[in-house]
Amino acid sequence: MPYLFILPCVLFCLILLLYPVIYSLTLSFRQATVDTFVSGDMPFNGLTQYQAALADPVFWRAVIDTVLFAFFSILFQFSIGFLLALLFQANFPLKNVCLALLLIPWVSPVLTAANIFKGLFNEAGPINQIGHLIGLGPIPWLANPAYAFPATIVANIWIGFPFNFILLYAGMRSIPPDVYEAARIDGAHYWQRVAKITLPMLKPVSVAVLMLGTIYTVKVFDLVWIMTGGGPANATHLLSTYAYQVGFSLLNFGEAAAIATLMVLLVLLLNLVQLLLRRA
Repeated sequence: MPYLFILPCVLFCLILLLYPVIYSLTLSFRQATVDTFVSGDMPFNGLTQYQAALADPVFWRAVIDTVLFAFFSILFQFSIGFLLALLFQANFPLKNVCLALLLIPWVSPVLTAANIFKGLFNEAGPINQIGHLIGLGPIPWLANPAYAFPATIVANIWIGFPFNFILLYAGMRSIPPDVYEAARIDGAHYWQRVAKITLPMLKPVSVAVLMLGTIYTVKVFDLVWIMTGGGPANATHLLSTYAYQVGFSLLNFGEAAAIATLMVLLVLLLNLVQLLLRRA
């Protein structure tokens, strides 16, 4: 009887979670093009697709951009979320209203956010108009490789910082206030209490936030694809967008599956580094 109760969950995981992963992995070891995919005769070719991906300079640029995109996004998302969580530990007028407003970026559809920032960074958009008022010429934010990548990072920071904020805020609320009061009586000032009490007691929550943030950030696709499409000149390609381009523009499904597999390995590697740093 207990196994019958968990059977629906097991079937869900096997059919909708495990099967696509296994199928994608097997596809990465086959010559999967349009012709072979339609005919169903996809010959096994070993590590050829992985070798083709690793020999592609655009792939390595996408790897570097993915790591930089994740690093700077998580750095600012976590920092902004942490500082806001500290701020909201105090009581002030309209606190609950401000809490609700801060969640807007997180609950907004990514499609909406991407189009908003695409409009903001447009050559005739508000950012260039403000720059014109202070004497700066129009900057081609999304048409210049030097500016397009930072623009996508800014957009992703705006989308993701409420997630960090709400989890860190909940973690801070769970810390007993008596600990802060005892430290204050002992003469510890505010930032000493933050460094010696808040940060150590918030470590489990922080690690969970960083791990989830890494997973969410590395797999970002829709935001970058809508804003830049991976351009200009492949300057904003992440592994997710490049795998999509290889699979659905170049129609090389096997190499796209190999890139997706390598992207999963990158996520595992980054999370492993975070776990090692946690134990250090």
